[in-house]
Amino acid sequence: MNEHLGKEPPEYGEIVFEVARSPVSLQSKSEKKRIFKEFVSSIVANAEFLLSGDVKIIVEWRVMEQHRYEHSSAYDVDNIIKPLLDSISGPKGILVDDNQVQSIECYWTDIYHEPDERLIVTIKYVPDEWLPKDGLEFLLFEGNLCLPIWVNMKTEHQKIFIDCYNRGIDFKNSALESGIDYYQAKLAMPIQRVFHKGRLEGFKVVRADERLAQIENS
Repeated sequence: MNEHLGKEPPEYGEIVFEVARSPVSLQSKSEKKRIFKEFVSSIVANAEFLLSGDVKIIVEWRVMEQHRYEHSSAYDVDNIIKPLLDSISGPKGILVDDNQVQSIECYWTDIYHEPDERLIVTIKYVPDEWLPKDGLEFLLFEGNLCLPIWVNMKTEHQKIFIDCYNRGIDFKNSALESGIDYYQAKLAMPIQRVFHKGRLEGFKVVRADERLAQIENS
């Protein structure tokens, strides 16, 4: 089931993988959440890509009905979502950040006499909105907004990329000041969505002006 986590995401826009263990709750102890995160991260770390656009996620929690109905310690469905999202986000995950999640559906089903709980996670996405992990960095522009770039790009291409984005920012800001609607003004920007610097923990973030100066002085 985890064969989708390879070099590139499937072209049909859906990834399904299994977490063969019980979930943890948002209220679980830190150590328990850490162990869970490491387990899930070991699954998605096999992906050589990160989804970079908005996604929809479906979580099926397979658990015995008896546990759900007859134990006060059974987790609430809504409390298992955040630890799971944290586990699949970041440099070793499959999402850049969990703010990419546009909608989420989470439910449990009875596993009858099957011995072990598990989670079946489905992620739906726009097929061409993904980034290779190899050599990935983020360039920091004004407003603490960041765009992906790769260290293995030729320096002249990096310079063109930075210059084009800076011109786009200038146009967008000028358009907004003149009263143009935000959605019209942002047409000058690239299709790739930006990420706020505060959302990029664990990623290498480089100031765009410093990278540009480095290129021009080399």
